[in-house]
Amino acid sequence: MITTYPAHLRALAGALGVAVAAAATATALAAPARADQFDFVSMLDNEGVYYSSITDVIDQGKMACRLLRSGAGMPAALDYVAGGGYAPYETAVVVASAALNMCPDVMPIVRAFLGGNPTAGA
Repeated sequence: MITTYPAHLRALAGALGVAVAAAATATALAAPARADQFDFVSMLDNEGVYYSSITDVIDQGKMACRLLRSGAGMPAALDYVAGGGYAPYETAVVVASAALNMCPDVMPIVRAFLGGNPTAGA
């Protein structure tokens, strides 16, 4: 069965691919570091994501992790973060940074979504 995602999710998936690639490059070049909220926010800052409250953006990243861990899928995580008023690229960076820095155990879900696996987009 072929799953077709709405246009806004396809746009977010493209932005997410760019964000994950940028983050993977930065992570590969960086010295070994701990994965935590500091690294999450640092990546947002480095990618130019505007947020009005550090507490709120950390909570959004944590919720993206919860959604991905619960099986809700990438569309649910992207939609949740986009509901915070972020542009598509910023939404993708928030989800990618959360996955890379606060819940790396969900990276297979992110990679499967980017590869077009419909089961990752529950």
